[in-house]
Amino acid sequence: MTRARFGKSFCQRVRQGLPALFVFLLGLPWGLASAAAEPMVLGVLAVRPAAVMQERYEPLAEHLDRTIADRDVELRILSREALDDALQRNAIDLLLTSPTHYEIVRSENALSGVLATQISRYGEQQTRSLGSAIIARADSDDIETLADLDGRRIASPGTCCLAGYQAPLREALDVGVDLRERADFHFVDDHDAVIDAVLAGDAEVGFVRTGLLEALIDGGELAADALKLVEPQELGAFPYRVSTRLYPEWPLVTLAHVDAETERRIAAALFGFQPDEAVVRQTGLAGFGPPADYLTVERLTRSLGLPPFEGADRITWRQLWAQYRVEAVILGVSAALVLLLSLALLMRHLAVRRSEERFRRFFEDNDSAMLLVDFQGGTVLDANRAAARFYGWSRDELIDRPLADIWVEGNGAGGPLPEADREIYTARLRSGETRQVEAHATSMRGVGHGRKHFFVIIHDVTERVRAEAALAEERRRLANVIEGTATGTWEWNVQTGETHFNERWAEMLGYRLAELEPVSIATWEGLVHSDDLEKSNRMLEACFSGKAHYYDCEMRMCHRGGHWVWVLSRGRVLEWTGDGRPLRMWGTHQDISDRKRMEQDLQLAASVFVHAREAIMITDLDAHIVDVNAAFVRMTGWRRDEVIGRTPAFLRSGKQDAAFYRRMWQRLRHKGYWTGELWNRRKDGSLFAERLTVSLVRDADGHPSNYMALASDITDLKTYQKQLEHRASHDALTGLPNRVLMADRLRHAMAQTRRRGGVLAVVFLDLDGFKGVNDRYGHDMGDRLLIEVSKDFAAQLREVDTLARISGDEFVVVLGALTEPAAAEPVIARLVEAAARERVIDGKPVQVTASAGYSFYPQDEPVDDEDLLKQADTAMYAAKEAGRNRACPYRPDMVAG
Repeated sequence: MTRARFGKSFCQRVRQGLPALFVFLLGLPWGLASAAAEPMVLGVLAVRPAAVMQERYEPLAEHLDRTIADRDVELRILSREALDDALQRNAIDLLLTSPTHYEIVRSENALSGVLATQISRYGEQQTRSLGSAIIARADSDDIETLADLDGRRIASPGTCCLAGYQAPLREALDVGVDLRERADFHFVDDHDAVIDAVLAGDAEVGFVRTGLLEALIDGGELAADALKLVEPQELGAFPYRVSTRLYPEWPLVTLAHVDAETERRIAAALFGFQPDEAVVRQTGLAGFGPPADYLTVERLTRSLGLPPFEGADRITWRQLWAQYRVEAVILGVSAALVLLLSLALLMRHLAVRRSEERFRRFFEDNDSAMLLVDFQGGTVLDANRAAARFYGWSRDELIDRPLADIWVEGNGAGGPLPEADREIYTARLRSGETRQVEAHATSMRGVGHGRKHFFVIIHDVTERVRAEAALAEERRRLANVIEGTATGTWEWNVQTGETHFNERWAEMLGYRLAELEPVSIATWEGLVHSDDLEKSNRMLEACFSGKAHYYDCEMRMCHRGGHWVWVLSRGRVLEWTGDGRPLRMWGTHQDISDRKRMEQDLQLAASVFVHAREAIMITDLDAHIVDVNAAFVRMTGWRRDEVIGRTPAFLRSGKQDAAFYRRMWQRLRHKGYWTGELWNRRKDGSLFAERLTVSLVRDADGHPSNYMALASDITDLKTYQKQLEHRASHDALTGLPNRVLMADRLRHAMAQTRRRGGVLAVVFLDLDGFKGVNDRYGHDMGDRLLIEVSKDFAAQLREVDTLARISGDEFVVVLGALTEPAAAEPVIARLVEAAARERVIDGKPVQVTASAGYSFYPQDEPVDDEDLLKQADTAMYAAKEAGRNRACPYRPDMVAG
């Protein structure tokens, strides 16, 4: 609901309620007597011929007339347009209508809550629900399912009908068919006309509410085999033929001017309404029950973007509170009680127990050797079966065994294990054999009576170490200096997708685990490089099918910083379902980025310079260019022979000052590299933005030899970023500042006024008659009108002024640097005159006016920017009340509209 629409609705409710409030406060008996003398009107939406609707609801009107003795009840069967008109004129007291029409009426009128929900009966089955029957001629063999509706001509009683349009439209969308774009709708007067259109061949398919087919067949008006049901549903005890899910039946509500005592009497009368059996069989109306929950209808209409939610792009907290304040209070109290008294204790306790169970199972069943170690005491606290197999001792023999029995001291692997996450150690087996192992240690905090325990994973890497010894000098040197890296653990329920990671798993990628939650297998898939995901899936399928016992895959995963981290993922399915499907899988993640980079360096070094898409420039230590690649030539426009021997200074754009380059060279000399963004100039003089990395290159002896610069053209990215910044602060239709930018400029203008003196004015303009333009010519014409009006408004203002569009047909103008309040009035008058100018768009004359309210700053009392806007808004409503097409200044005695 737009702000203007909400404001008008609120004012209308206040105007409707003032007479009744006035009578109540004065206690005038003749006022009450006069109200009692007036008949109470029950308005019913006509979705079938008026005679049928009159026959169906006449018993209800007679029952209410008898039950409410001091008021006559008059039944009126009205079309949608007539019913809306009667509501606007306050000519309706009780309203019985469809759920979707109720949502529209509720958004435009002051209503009570739903008093009761209609109950229908067919045979012996009663229901408070309705759905849609999707019908086709019985001989339409090619129309059986929702997918068959694609491209069909469909008869419907209108877009605001729940069963006749919205419910089947939602079902079709759920199977991937948008009937609004892929079907030809033929809109008719009512549901009976839909059936006539299908029988006559004017439409291939029809949408009607449930119960209509049964009523026509039982009444002899329709042959039982003339039509068939598309996509029939079996919905338990629901008595009617249905094609969609079910929604609440029609609600009965009272308008705001009906007093509370009368409402209670009406509600009691509704629940006591029990029509004769003959009436029930003839009309299907069995009575009324407690109010149903119409939230499903609101969600349906919102999801389809239909009235009253077709323009609900901005909903204010005031609107939400006004509509849902009771529910909000109940929900807040309930949530606080549940969260504070139950979830905070029970769920945490259960989570801890489950976490302990998962870790124990992971520890017991993992094929990697695992130990729980007290390094201060120098003993093994626990060991899994894999560790027992590896060392040759039983688990009982390993527990409490000194670490000196299983690890050889002085092995040259580095410092003590607790100070490193991973190290290569020499392990001593029971047989006396020594093996090279990779030990991963994770601190186990919060256990051991204040002593720090470590969870250690041990991998036998003897063969790998022997193989690495034969590699080149660089490979051996890297293997000798590898620091321990964190090991991540994961548990995956293959059937449900539920996944658990430990904190190390997230840290490997630059995150805290809490930043990734809630986690699932989709979290992992979203971080894996797309080129590696297919390979990983193949290996997983091999494990699931029994072709492989272990999952062992090297892949790239996206780091929070934007770069890729190579990960070795290992795991195994340890739980299977009764029918042989994989259930749970446990495993670990190891960061192998250093090893992968070492392998790739040798392969990429020879070709990267030639084939790289990024521009590469190599200089000597005095910054003279030694070589550039083809990408550099394409990026800068300079040929290779033109730049060799020169310094890169000829590329400077002038956007960076000398201090920028001094800082760059200082970092290069101290850190050996520099990375950043800067603007350079091409040979043709055009500027371009680039992401530049400059690194110091050392020779085989470790001495500095060259500088290498790697650059990527990010001009398009910078342009796109600038466009995004503009979109975030400007209205997409008119290009004017939006509410956010306007508020910022207003606060800035107020600060300047306080510093420099003078006056500023805030003008709130609302277009009169704009809704009529939309209704008559359509929203495209309305959008073009808004653009034209915006241009005319802007033409009346100075460069220092701000014109903003804050919602549909509402504008705000900030007039700053005024010498006195009177200086603003000619400008405001021109704005009102500009709005009233007749415009011709696509050959059609279009004319609206504007109501303007304005306020000034500073004032005698302290005010902020929100206060000024509210004052201008209040004055604008005063201008509307005074006849529109005028401007009105704010006065303190005005009441907010």
